Amino acid sequence: MIKRLQTALREGDLEGRCSLISVFLLSLSIYISGFSLAICFVALMISIYFTKGRSLKTVTAFIPFYVLIMISGFFFDLRYAVKTTIAFATLLSVGTLIYSSKIEEIAGALMFFKFPKKLVSTIQLAVSIFPLLVNDLNEITEVIDAEDYKKILKAFVSTSILRALSISEALFSKNFDYNPIYEIRSPERKDITLLLLSLLLFLSTVLSNLLDLHFSCMNFLSFQ
Repeated sequence: MIKRLQTALREGDLEGRCSLISVFLLSLSIYISGFSLAICFVALMISIYFTKGRSLKTVTAFIPFYVLIMISGFFFDLRYAVKTTIAFATLLSVGTLIYSSKIEEIAGALMFFKFPKKLVSTIQLAVSIFPLLVNDLNEITEVIDAEDYKKILKAFVSTSILRALSISEALFSKNFDYNPIYEIRSPERKDITLLLLSLLLFLSTVLSNLLDLHFSCMNFLSFQ
C-alpha cells in the first residue's frame, strides 16, 4: 500500500491549471451522474492515461477500504455499496492528477484563479507534506514489524508531530509571511487534450441529466 502511494504521489509534467480544472470537472461529473458506472469508467480511463498509469497505484493502495465498504453492503444495500466503492476508487484515481503536476504549478493555478495568498500557502503546504508523511510511514514499517499496528500507529503519530513542529519552526525562523512559491507556464497539447476531454465528459453528464429530467417531466404531464 505505502509503496504504491509513494509511486502515485511523485510529481508529473501536467500543467497545473489544466490538471486542477480537470480534477474539478471529472469529480463533478461523477457526482452529478449519481455515481454512474459509465461515467466512472470514462473518468477512470482519462486519469489512468494522463497519469501514465500511476493513478492505478492510488486505486490499489486503498483496497482494504473497498473491502470494508463491500462488507457493509451485505448488511444494508449491496448494489449501492458496489457503486459507492467504484465511485470512491475513481475519485482517488482522478485526484492523482493533482500530483501529476508540480506543487508550485498547483499553487500557480490557485493564484491564477485569484485565491487568497494565505489559502494558497496553506493548501500548498498541506499538499507538500502528504508525500513526506507517506515516506515517514514507509520508513517506520521498515523498522517495525508490519503486523504490529499499535506500534506503527504510535511511531507514526510521534513522527508526524515532530515533522509538524520542525516545519513550523523552520517557517517561523524564516519569517513566513504566507507568500506562496508558485509557477505558471503555458499548457502543452496533452494538457489541452486532458482539459477538453474532462469538459466533454462534464457537459455530456449535464446534458444527460437534463434529458432525463425533461423526459420525467413529460411522463409526469402525460399522466395528468
